[in-house]
Amino acid sequence: MNHFEYRDGRMFCEDVPLDKIAAEVGTPVYVYSQATLERHARVFREGVGVLPRVHCAFAIKANPNLGVLRVLANQGYGADVVSGGEMVRALAAGMKPTDILFSGVGKTQGELAAALDAGIGQFNLEHEPEGIALAAIAHQKGLRAPAVLRVNPDVDAGTHAKISTGKAENKFGVPISEARAMFARLAAL
Repeated sequence: MNHFEYRDGRMFCEDVPLDKIAAEVGTPVYVYSQATLERHARVFREGVGVLPRVHCAFAIKANPNLGVLRVLANQGYGADVVSGGEMVRALAAGMKPTDILFSGVGKTQGELAAALDAGIGQFNLEHEPEGIALAAIAHQKGLRAPAVLRVNPDVDAGTHAKISTGKAENKFGVPISEARAMFARLAAL
């Protein structure tokens, strides 16, 4: 791992000995290297930079630590959030509202309204009633909701059954056979 190394039998994170951190704040403790986060964020962005259009968004559920999120925001990353609380954390960390994607299956009407008020960049819709509710809230506010459908392609990616998300029997996304018609109905709203 970059920026973590042993020096004379002591583990350091950048230039700080971990035993010093443990003595000052106790254990267990999580220690992050800002330099490592910045490097990996940069390397990832460079890796996908060959694509014509790139939007890098960090899944807040992976690590909601505000310090980590601030580093990523400073590297130009947006956020993928699945709740109003995660959206608040992303905004508090300095991520631009337009760089936030709101995903997830359990969005409440209050969360949809708050996200519209914040000016988030995209709603990832899981089913038609969610799109209808979002359209009604946006209409009431005189706004247009930027939204896409999460389509379930009914493809087996060969992953573990407990984490599979792309098969028809999985709970995520709109069946591919219904996507075009559903998109047309929702787009009219």
